[in-house]
Amino acid sequence: MARIRKFIRTVVFLALMGIIAFTLYNLFFLKPKVENLRQLEKLPKKKEISLVISPRAYVEKIKVVALQGSREIILFEGKLPAHINEVTFTVEPRKVGLKNGNALIKVELTRFLLLKETFEISAVVDTQPPRVQLIYAPYTVLQGGSGGIRARLSEPAELYVEVGGRKFRSFKVADNVYIALFGVPVNTSPRDIIKVVAIDEAGNKTIIPLGTGIKKNRFKTVTIDLKGKENLLKPKLHAILGNGEGFSFIELFKKVNEKIRKENKEKLKTIGANSAGQKYWKGRFLQMRGSKVLSKYGEKRRYTYGGKLISKSRHMGYDLASVKNAPVPAANYGVVVFTGDLGIYGNTIVIDHGYGLMSLYAHLADFRVKEGDFVKKGQIIGLTDMTGLAFGDHLHFGILIDGYEVTPLEWWDKKWIRTRIEPIFSD
Repeated sequence: MARIRKFIRTVVFLALMGIIAFTLYNLFFLKPKVENLRQLEKLPKKKEISLVISPRAYVEKIKVVALQGSREIILFEGKLPAHINEVTFTVEPRKVGLKNGNALIKVELTRFLLLKETFEISAVVDTQPPRVQLIYAPYTVLQGGSGGIRARLSEPAELYVEVGGRKFRSFKVADNVYIALFGVPVNTSPRDIIKVVAIDEAGNKTIIPLGTGIKKNRFKTVTIDLKGKENLLKPKLHAILGNGEGFSFIELFKKVNEKIRKENKEKLKTIGANSAGQKYWKGRFLQMRGSKVLSKYGEKRRYTYGGKLISKSRHMGYDLASVKNAPVPAANYGVVVFTGDLGIYGNTIVIDHGYGLMSLYAHLADFRVKEGDFVKKGQIIGLTDMTGLAFGDHLHFGILIDGYEVTPLEWWDKKWIRTRIEPIFSD
């Protein structure tokens, strides 16, 4: 019996020592830290802050204060929610009395009622949104067409044009002067408002309507019956998918025309996001010599099989045909940024002309250039073929702005470029 009591006392003693050791460890060794503290470095007109305490280390209360001169302003004070290591609060400097300028932010953590840990960070309070002065903007743009702006900002900021749910970035060309090319998605309503958005370094945002009207464009609808084309298309569909075993011809076509097409668009968006901040092109863009237009930009395609609709797509370039394996010229000066297989486009070349503008050459037989090459207008870069999802030998030619295909028709027009695009480069 005495041994049992001794054993129990030993167990209790060890348990108490363990509790004491655990408590001391949490008190003196396990120090809480504040993650996302840098969110407080710049305080705009309104900002949501999310601070994470890791490890929690028995933190009970959090207090966030801003010091400006002799003034101490509480930005947040409250308990850390149970089982959650994060607090979220909104800072509106004007409402709490913070003035534009420098401030010192202190985050104070309280644990075990008395222990306090303090973290500091220097902050800049800036509640003034950037002012935008439009130097040039077109009067109207076409559905599927292009446009450009030149703007002066009151301070350094991110500037972009938003149209049809897409954002087209800008490039800084002088002190607080920015230019941006933009495209109008084919399904944009003429009633939509094109917006210019500027976001300064603190996060203040200015949105102004561009005032440019959107003109309706007419796009033809074409029905293509795939019945009888199985022998031509099946090998292509298998090659594009990589593995199409077990799927019917219709299933294969739908996967390629819808899933792979979507992936290819995302790839073009990625390529388009890496355009040079300088202008390579000169004058109008070239159309392939002696070519006949087979399909136009914006054409709505309905694919049927034996009269039954199985898939749809939108043709986003011009199909140009000449002779078999016709030489393909670079439409303008630029740098080759992509050569390779691109799904439905087959063997493809993309040339960057600068400031977000690129040209695309698809369904090629081979490449006469490689990535990184600077090409001249008219230089032969490849030969036409029927690679990818092409039904015959031709060139799919596209013009892209920030990776989105717009109609090439405008860029082939010398007068349009002179009156609509060149003004954005004028001081």
